[in-house]
Parts: sequence; C-alpha cells; structure tokens
Amino acid sequence: MADGDPHQLPAGLAAASLTAALAASPTAAHADTAWTVRKAPFTLGTSGLTAVAAAGPTAIWAGGYQWQSSYVPPFCGELGPCSPRFYQNPVLQSGDGASWSWIGTPGMTGSGQITALDAVSATDVWAAGPHDRSDGGNCGTPYLAHLSGGAWNEVSAPPLTCFFALDAEGAGAWAAGYADLAHGGSAVYRWSGAWTAQDTGAMDVRAIRQRTPGDVWTVGDGGAHHWDGSAWQSPPAPDGVWFTGPIADDGAGGVWAAGARRNSPEGSVLLHYADGAWRTEFETTAVVKGLTRVPGTRTLWAVGALAGKPYVISTG
Repeated sequence: MADGDPHQLPAGLAAASLTAALAASPTAAHADTAWTVRKAPFTLGTSGLTAVAAAGPTAIWAGGYQWQSSYVPPFCGELGPCSPRFYQNPVLQSGDGASWSWIGTPGMTGSGQITALDAVSATDVWAAGPHDRSDGGNCGTPYLAHLSGGAWNEVSAPPLTCFFALDAEGAGAWAAGYADLAHGGSAVYRWSGAWTAQDTGAMDVRAIRQRTPGDVWTVGDGGAHHWDGSAWQSPPAPDGVWFTGPIADDGAGGVWAAGARRNSPEGSVLLHYADGAWRTEFETTAVVKGLTRVPGTRTLWAVGALAGKPYVISTG
C-alpha cells in the first residue's frame, strides 16, 4: 500500500491479498471517455479524499482526511515486521465541483476520517468511516452520520472492524468493510430500521452498489462480484489489474470500477464494464478512492489523493 494511505489494513495482511488478480485480455482505452481534473476542496496538511456522492449536478459531497501524520514505532524491524501508525482529522465538504463548503462531523470532531458517502437525495445523505485508534494502527470504532431533516446527526453504525463502503436508498442502506472475525461478524450489513448481517462469504468488501434489489455489485478480497437476485457471480476483468474499489453504475446498464496495475501501485486505472467485458478507460498517477455518478446523467465524479493533496476528476 502507498505510504500515507488512510485505508490501513489489519496487521499481517498485504494489499495484494485483499484484491483480485483478474483474468481477461485488456483492451485499449476509449477516446470518447473524457475525464477532466476539477477544483478540489481546500484542506490542511497532508490530505486526501476517500469518498464522493452526488444527488444532482450541484449537490456533491466529498469526504476524506486532513492533517494526517504518521510515525514508525520504536525498534521497528528489530522485533519483527511492523507498519507505520497514522492519525488524521475528518474531512466532509459539499459543493458543485467549482466551490466547496465545510460540513461538521457530529460525534467525530477529530481523530478519524470519512471513507464512505452516499446520497439518496439532496436532503438525505450518509457519511461513514473509522475513528482513529489510540495507537494509530488499523481502524478504530466505526462511525456513521446521517443528514435528515436538515441536520447531520451521528447514528448507530454496523459492527465492522473497518468501514469502507456505503450504499443508501429510500428504504435503508447497505454497509461494507472488514468483518469483525473475533465476533463472527460479516463484511456486509443491510439496514432497514436495524443492521442485519448478510452472508456473502467475503471477509473484506471495499465497495458495494445496489442498482435494484436483484442487481448488486461488490468489490473486495474476491475481486468484483455481482448479485443477480439468485446467485453471486464474478465477471472477468482485464489481466494485470487488481480491483481496489470503488464502483459505480454508468446509467446505461454498465459499471465503472477503480483499480491498480501491478506494475504501477502508486496510480489508478478506471475500468468500464459494458457488453460483457471490462475496458480500461483512464489512467492517473493519483490514487482514486471514491467514484459516483450524478443521478439522471452519465456524468461521473472520482476523488482521491495526489502528492498529499485532494484530487478530483469528472466526466462531462
């Protein structure tokens, strides 16, 4: 994982073990997919964006972290392998892609980050992520906030070890992350008045999208998986690419996903699944962590980090 990556992994696991080596021939990028760098939210210190959601062309939310610091524990290497420890403050902003405004995170005013966002409408938005652990390692307790009735409030979060993904709709929400193995937890939970574990078989899910109750996509330790209403399937994807999340539908029956090439771990590729095949459509040296489509359009927004600062791109 890249130095300073806010999505830290549980001890003893490498990034390679949480993504899928996928098997199919890569295809050339399509020239008609135009991604453009946009104005990023203002942040302080070492910063990055890890989530984005949209309810309309002028109703966009971006979340992530700022003031990130890290240190290497004393005697690292002498007593065995160890990882840097990270601390940061949360970022949650809204805007139209040309200007951004700060939003508070009730219940997590500091020491944490926003790693997942989803918007049902301009007045119904969810934000999630982990609190920092006191020792700076891995993920702390899960955090979840909901914009409803004109105000943001902290609400009960599902029992995930790491909170990576969120998909909300009018009747409830889906949440995904790293399963709490010590307590027999799941990597996916469904909320409809209360959180209920879903038996997907995965222990680490980095992204989840429900287009209909019988059309759900996940990305995680087993690559990309699709629920068709009766069974989970794993469609083929380009050779040499690892899925690292996130995913978004394209508004025309296809799916977009972010991944990383084995020979370029510091950057990202954006993949488009349509007509039964994955195609590489865009490559960047930034690390892309969030991806969404503006409802009712084919416009997509993606966010991440480049050289320790927020990174925002969009189509259209």
